[in-house]
Amino acid sequence: MKANQSNANVSNVKPANESLAEADLSKADLSKTSLSKAQLSGARRPEANRPETNRPRANRPEANRPETNSAKTNRPKAFALGSVLQYAALALLLAATLLPFYMTLINSWKHRMDIYKHFWGWPAHFYADNYVTAAGYLLPYMANSIVVTAGITAAVLVLSSMAAFSFAAYDFPGKGLLYTLVVMLMMIPGFLLLVPQFVLVKSLGLLDSYAGQIFPPAAVGSAMGTMLIREFLAGLPAGLLESAQLDGAGPWRIFSRIALPLAKPVLSVVGILTAISGWNNYIWPLVIISDEKLKPVILVLGTVSGTVEQGTGLQLAGYVFASLPFLALFLFATKPFISGLTSGAIKG
Repeated sequence: MKANQSNANVSNVKPANESLAEADLSKADLSKTSLSKAQLSGARRPEANRPETNRPRANRPEANRPETNSAKTNRPKAFALGSVLQYAALALLLAATLLPFYMTLINSWKHRMDIYKHFWGWPAHFYADNYVTAAGYLLPYMANSIVVTAGITAAVLVLSSMAAFSFAAYDFPGKGLLYTLVVMLMMIPGFLLLVPQFVLVKSLGLLDSYAGQIFPPAAVGSAMGTMLIREFLAGLPAGLLESAQLDGAGPWRIFSRIALPLAKPVLSVVGILTAISGWNNYIWPLVIISDEKLKPVILVLGTVSGTVEQGTGLQLAGYVFASLPFLALFLFATKPFISGLTSGAIKG
């Protein structure tokens, strides 16, 4: 009996153990299948001490990162090298511009033999006879040049300012066409106008006269002055001239009391440019002037004569002496000239 019971217990224990083993196997199979599905779906097994992927990143400004040491050291060197090259080029251009004036000035004080021996050097002693002779010979011709230049400048300022005021302040039929013709006059070469101007001056009986030297260059030069002054007046506030008209001011009062005072900078520019052109005008006086007493100084600079010992030094002294009036004019008119050139610039 006892043997039978023990056999029965053993038989009962075996199925229980077998059932437990089968349960463990089934759990292992389930874990394997779930693992394979996870691998196929692309899921990643969580690892220990791995930081979270959704953690916000620190906002580090990339644009404001400090530059590397190489960039800091290279930039000042490049900037300094560029500045040195720029100033060297400007100094070279300045020297090339001033060198002819310097050589003319120092050689005008030299004796003829000193020029041949020491052309580039400072004069051993100043030979003032060159300037005494040049001044005595050139003074009458410089007076002619002053009269002609002043007449051309005054005529250009009067004609161009009045024409520019008309184009800028009033509307009339044919305004655009007339202004186009004025601007086109600047595009015509001066040599093409020599023959018709000569025929006109001869028919008016103005050969060998101051008037013949003044009016044709003034008529041609007023085109540039009209354009410059008109552009300046067109930039003024539109209500300025209209308010003056509403207050009862006439055209002449508006022109003389409002337009001209405001246009002083551009008038100075036109005046200086016209004076330089009139003083250096060589072809037109050469064509119409045969009287020696009416010749401007530009025509006789090459005929300055003196003693054999003077020669080249005398001619250079004549060039310096003839340029003194314009040198003084430009020194006193530099400020209004620069302000007139920059009057239309953008301020920032």
